[in-house]
Formats: sequence, C-alpha cells, structure tokens
Amino acid sequence: MKQLLRAGHSVRQHRIFEDKKIGTIIDIELEHPLDQDLFDKLYAYVIKKYKCMIIQIKHDYPILRLLPVRGNCNTVKGKIIKTVLLMATFITVYMTGYGLFSSYTQILDIKANIVLWGFVYTISFLGALSIHELGHMLSSKKNGILIDGPYFIPAPPIQLGFIGTLGAIIRMKTLPSNRRNLALLGISGPLSGFIMGLIIGIIGIYLSPAIPIKHAEELIRTGEVSELSFMPLIIALLTHLKPMPENYILVLHPLAFSSLIIMFVTFLNLLPIGQLDGGHVIRSIMSSSSYEKLNYLVILFFAVMGLLFFNNIIGQYFIAISIVLTILKFLTGRKPHPGPANQYANDKSYAYLVLYFLLLVLTMPIPL
Repeated sequence: MKQLLRAGHSVRQHRIFEDKKIGTIIDIELEHPLDQDLFDKLYAYVIKKYKCMIIQIKHDYPILRLLPVRGNCNTVKGKIIKTVLLMATFITVYMTGYGLFSSYTQILDIKANIVLWGFVYTISFLGALSIHELGHMLSSKKNGILIDGPYFIPAPPIQLGFIGTLGAIIRMKTLPSNRRNLALLGISGPLSGFIMGLIIGIIGIYLSPAIPIKHAEELIRTGEVSELSFMPLIIALLTHLKPMPENYILVLHPLAFSSLIIMFVTFLNLLPIGQLDGGHVIRSIMSSSSYEKLNYLVILFFAVMGLLFFNNIIGQYFIAISIVLTILKFLTGRKPHPGPANQYANDKSYAYLVLYFLLLVLTMPIPL
C-alpha cells in the first residue's frame, strides 16, 4: 500500500472477503490504473513474499485483487502422483516403441535389438515431451510465474490403437503479469519441443531405408504397412532432402515416425483453442471476447471443410480434427481465457506472433 501511495496512486477503498474454494481475497480500488512497470514489480514482490497472485482488473475504477495461490507444488502426494504417471507413461510409450520396431524389422527382414531400440524410442519421445515442458518451466521461472508439473499422461500403446501417451501438462498457479510474458509462455514449449522433434526427425530420416516403389505397393496391398495420407510439412521436407534412387520410396524408421507424431501434436497444440499453448500466444494480442469467438470459428472451419470433402480422406481428416478440437475446448476452455494478470497491459509482442505462425506452418499436416 505504501508503495502505491508513494507512486501517486490514491486508494479509494478496499474490501476483504472469503471464498470457500479460494480463501481470503482482498480487493483494492484505485483512482487510476498502475502503469505496467509498477504492476510488474508489485506482481513479483507479492508472489515472492506472500505466495499470492495479484491481478489488475478493468473496471469503472481499477481493482487490484490479491488471491492466495492454491496448493503446494512440492507435496509428497504431488511428487508420488508425478512419479507414478511418469512410470506408467514410460511403460506405455516403450510398448509402442517395441511394437513399431518389431513390425519394422519384420517388414524389412532385418535383425536388430528390439528391446534396446524400444528404449531409444521411449527416451527420445519422452525427451521431446520433457524439453517442451522445460521450455514452459524456464520461461515461467524467468518471469516469476508459479507452475505445477509436469504431469505425464499415459494412454494405450500402439498395440491397442494409440501412441502410448496423451503428452504432458503443466498447471499455471499464477497468471503471467503482462501480454508479452503470456505469449512467451505459450511459444516457449512448442518451440523447444519442435527443435527436439526436428533433431529426432533428422536422425530418423537418415536411418530410414529406401525400397522399390513396387515392393512398397505390394506391402501396402497385403496390409503389412500403411500408406501415409498426411505428413507434417517439416517431415515432408526432410524426406525430400534425402537422396534416393529413381522409383524408390522411404520406409519411415520408427524414430522418424516418432518425430512425425511430435510435430502433429505440436500443430494441434498451436491451434488457438482454450488454454492450449497457441491459445496463450493468440490471446496475448486479442480481447477475451474476440478470442472466444475465434475458438469456435477454428472448430467450425475444420468441421465445414470436413463436410465439403466428406467423401475424401481429406474430409475425414478435417472432421477428426474438428472433433479433437471440440474435446480440447471442453477440457481446457470451458471458462474464458483469463489473459494476463494486468488487464490494462498493452505490450503486444508481434515477434512471438511471427514465430508462432512459422511453427504452425512447419508442423501443419499436408496431404501427400
């Protein structure tokens, strides 16, 4: 309070009230909004000293709201949950890697240590997910944002029709202080994961053998391999960079397939839906109401495109994406995206927006 008064911000009134779910909340009504630099300093001070989040709400008169940070990131129970989820994800991803390498060696009639390659696949895939979350964690630490995680999410392995995981998540316990930090939080994870996925992809494409097209057509006809209808742009570019004899085609190495999945998941995560990473970036330059409308426009776009090309594999692909986005909207965007903690912030970062669109294009699945 003294800090505010010294800065020339007179306080009109303050109110303290209790919320059953959140705890004690303090509202301070000001004559004029705090400028961005002062708010950022106050934001860092309150989080560090009191483990509370402070937000500046747009109103007839600006309101500073102090909220207690819920939960402890490092409880014994929390650590046990993270460890169990990580171990379960390791097992399901390993089963996927083992299955992919088993099929790969049988199709090409080659010998390989499948057990060892299963571990290589698992470590590389989970490594990419970890690097993605590490990007978020480093940007959060740099800007004083409290987070909880990462939590790895296991899923059925490829033997049961999936890829072994639904990825990993972190939970924001405090909002970024301004728009620039919100955009940085959103782009840091996908960028880090993309770089790791690109490295895996380069290695995977290098290890991918070329076989005669006629042989490949026979394998597809007998159902031993599946023909890819779509591929992320960056993976398609990598395949064209590898020299091949005429009338030959690549059989993707499991590591290349791993990179393909990483890029596809990154693309979905970059779409402006709910509180996905792409949503953070786009929300940093848009109002809450405009961003909500964009959410539904994106879902509607994929649904309409799916109906227009329904009799084609492209249409089925678009329909599938629209369904996935609807689920993600329900899971991560039932409530409007809160945006930055300072609702008066106007520090839009178009550099992050350019980087966002570059990643979106490079990871976009294209028909083959």
